[in-house]
Amino acid sequence: MKKRMGLLFWAALTIIVIINVLPYLWTILTSLKKQNEIYTVKILPEEFYLDNYIQVILESGFFTNILNSLIVSGSTALICIIIGVPAAYAFARLKFKFQNLLFMLVLFITIFPGIFIISPLFSFLKEIGAIDTYFALILPYVAYFTPLVVWILTGFFRTIPQAIEEVAIMDGCGLFKLITRIILPLSLPGILTVGIIAFTLSWNEFLFALIFTSSDAARTVPVAISQFQGVHSLNWGQMTAAAITATIPIVLISIALQKYIISGLTAGAIKE
Repeated sequence: MKKRMGLLFWAALTIIVIINVLPYLWTILTSLKKQNEIYTVKILPEEFYLDNYIQVILESGFFTNILNSLIVSGSTALICIIIGVPAAYAFARLKFKFQNLLFMLVLFITIFPGIFIISPLFSFLKEIGAIDTYFALILPYVAYFTPLVVWILTGFFRTIPQAIEEVAIMDGCGLFKLITRIILPLSLPGILTVGIIAFTLSWNEFLFALIFTSSDAARTVPVAISQFQGVHSLNWGQMTAAAITATIPIVLISIALQKYIISGLTAGAIKE
């Protein structure tokens, strides 16, 4: 019985892995095919066609869009952390009037779709002359993703024993030292985790980037990839090559911070 259950487990796990890996593998193979090969039933290309990557990297100006995404996503993640850390710490440690109501409002903001505010926000940004700038994207991203950061970090701060801070205060630790030497080091995995989440959400966001940008001066990666669509055709080779190229920064950041991300995501499961 145990052997049969083990076989079923590995069979199910194999199917899940194939289902998740196959789209990525197909995208990579498509990016290495000529346009006329993409619509055939062949899985592997006759030869690896690198011109799609050459055209995307050297001729299309796609690196400008990647730089825009790095600036917008990095700024959004940083501002979300600056605002979210003290707010989450207050929700986790302090007791104040209407605390639960305010926390529910924070969660409520995260359920609104972007289309709900896009018209008045566009009018506001146009009025102040911010259309097609980084500010036009950073502002709504911070407004949308900060509540999520606060929500996640509040749960993370609650897993840190408050006795540690109390002992530090009794030993004469001031507020500045308490924050820099106790709170921030202990909460670093959680802070980096929410930073990566805010960065990734900003990097992948399409609707605001499509409406609020009109040129490569501020156009980010998702919108730039959609521009590879022609009037009468769709250049799947270049589009998939651009998608693979745009994925590399996220993968590298995730690998570099993998240790902190794993500990940050699992910390909430630990009960004191």
